[in-house]
Amino acid sequence: MGKQYHIKLNGELIPVTEEVYRAYQQPKWREKKQAEVRAQKEVSLDAMLETGYSGHLDSRQALVDEIVADKLLLDELLKALAELNEDERFLIDELFYKEKTEREIADSSNISHQAVHKKKNRILAKLEKLLKS
Repeated sequence: MGKQYHIKLNGELIPVTEEVYRAYQQPKWREKKQAEVRAQKEVSLDAMLETGYSGHLDSRQALVDEIVADKLLLDELLKALAELNEDERFLIDELFYKEKTEREIADSSNISHQAVHKKKNRILAKLEKLLKS
């Protein structure tokens, strides 16, 4: 079995797919990388004033805005997932958290692969609608 991924929500470790893990961690990784880049490019205020720099230092606010937007989107996704019924949550869990294929789910549920595929698409459309509202 491949590497297992987990995210910590409300003090609880939740198993997730690599895709979900990366999407969740991406803002943290971006923040760390940007901090490293800023540290490399950091120039003292005195040196900036000596060269006549008069620009505004608003990159930190842009970074904070981006982090807040990412966290709000994650919160919205969690709320949308909570709106799903038990069967819908089961399918999402099997596909995205347990990384099962549509065919594996179809075989274990004794329904056609096409039925699982259509159900998945309906659920994803529902989630998209919930996220837009």
